[in-house]
Amino acid sequence: MEKEKLAVLMNLDTAGYIMGYQQEFWDGDTWQTPFDTTNTVLLPQSEIDKISLGATKLVDGHLVVDKDKQAELEAQQPSIDEPVDYGAKIADLEAQLKQANDATLELADMMLGGDSDATTSTD
Repeated sequence: MEKEKLAVLMNLDTAGYIMGYQQEFWDGDTWQTPFDTTNTVLLPQSEIDKISLGATKLVDGHLVVDKDKQAELEAQQPSIDEPVDYGAKIADLEAQLKQANDATLELADMMLGGDSDATTSTD
């Protein structure tokens, strides 16, 4: 079922870029808006299809894609061809965890006035 304009509820970041949205939909029987419609805007499906999350703003009732921002976001996406080094990622996370644990033990030692042995981790 076609409809000229659909109700769209957008989540914006502090710069006004669309970070997420919900839109009215046809359930085969009636049009549904399973969200609060207080702050919705009415847009044709052709406009909604232009949304590039993080790079699109609503300006004077029309969606405008910031091509530079879109290119920047696309450049940050990992390539499918790029192999992921999970071993390195795990080692980095383990190092971060050890650092956090050591800092916690040191802080606890300072707060409790205990001896310096409390800062030794038991890996």
